[in-house]
Amino acid sequence: MPRTFRARRRATTALVCALAALPCVSAAASPSGSGDVPVDLLRHVGDRLVLETVTAPDTDAARRLAARLAEDESVSSAAPRTTYHLAPGTADPLDVRATATTDPLLGHAGHLEEVHAPAAWPTTTGDDLTVAVLDSGVDPTAPDLAGRVLPGANFASGTDIGTHGTQVATVLAGAYGNGVGAAGVAPDVDVLPVRVCTPTGCPGSAVAQGIVWATDHGADVLNLSLGGETYSAVTADAVAYAAGKGVVVVAAAGNSGDTGNPVEYPASYPGVVSASASAVGGGAAPWAQHNTAVDVSAPGERIPAGGPASEGHDYFAVTGTSFSAPQVAAAAALVRSVNRTATAAQVEGLLRSTASPRPSWPAGYGTGMLDVAAAVRAAAAPVPVSAPTPLVPRRTRTVHR
Repeated sequence: MPRTFRARRRATTALVCALAALPCVSAAASPSGSGDVPVDLLRHVGDRLVLETVTAPDTDAARRLAARLAEDESVSSAAPRTTYHLAPGTADPLDVRATATTDPLLGHAGHLEEVHAPAAWPTTTGDDLTVAVLDSGVDPTAPDLAGRVLPGANFASGTDIGTHGTQVATVLAGAYGNGVGAAGVAPDVDVLPVRVCTPTGCPGSAVAQGIVWATDHGADVLNLSLGGETYSAVTADAVAYAAGKGVVVVAAAGNSGDTGNPVEYPASYPGVVSASASAVGGGAAPWAQHNTAVDVSAPGERIPAGGPASEGHDYFAVTGTSFSAPQVAAAAALVRSVNRTATAAQVEGLLRSTASPRPSWPAGYGTGMLDVAAAVRAAAAPVPVSAPTPLVPRRTRTVHR
């Protein structure tokens, strides 16, 4: 077969990351040629997956190259690079509302009661679990996360810590009773920050590397509050790798439910717990993506979240499935805390089967509203719950795009 991509020298000198060292060399930078199209692949190296990147001169050549690479027995998957994005949401300043506790913004945190998080805390707050936040970075100096942000990795270009990742982390793991902000759904979990996004996007290579790296470095749960409409065999493969090692992967369904409602990834990859959103007042959020891949929903409007030092660690009321997903990821961590032997599929099944049904909601919002306390109670039962069979089979695709 004639070669349809640039010289082997250029292809083999493309970005390679062994994932073993920190800090990791980024694979998100642009290839040297202005017309080059990157092709990412995951290669088996022992029992690990290693991401490599080669280049092709145009989109058609990149697809052909990916198909050829996938024929190599040592290659687990190959696909032209896709780019995900942090879904835009809204953020409004918060005023302090007096409460009976020392956390000044708990009066704004009605979502905690909606998902019955405090009722689970006498059993577990997740102090022995690690949740990886694959995002724009997490500020370790954020007061609500003090002492619980572990050394992480950076797979995206640059070093800036974006607002989004820190906000996600505080919704997930903000401390309770520390006199700061509100509280996370799992207020004592450790956060493993994995920077895979820049202000311009989240390269699929960085996301795939981040998933594999976090899996290999002790994460119990992964949170991905990012998405895009393009299927990638490489990212899907990375998700399967994580799930195969018992790691629960949670992703935001997306914020375009009222503007076309497209299927988004990674939320729609097999093995991912897809989180949609409810609105203030308890109804289904029409702006949130809703489809057969969604597993469960959680509140997604006016969630109190803390920012990084660059924003003075200020708190805002944020909206988006980006902030529903970390509630679900936190619940997964609490479930895993009381049932260490549950598989990733069983954790997904527990979250689905214990959700509070919402008969008035339209189809596509999963099995209902997340119920953290019910999931924790079920997880502590002697016999783990198996993943239920969805009413409509999950979308599974094996083609390269």
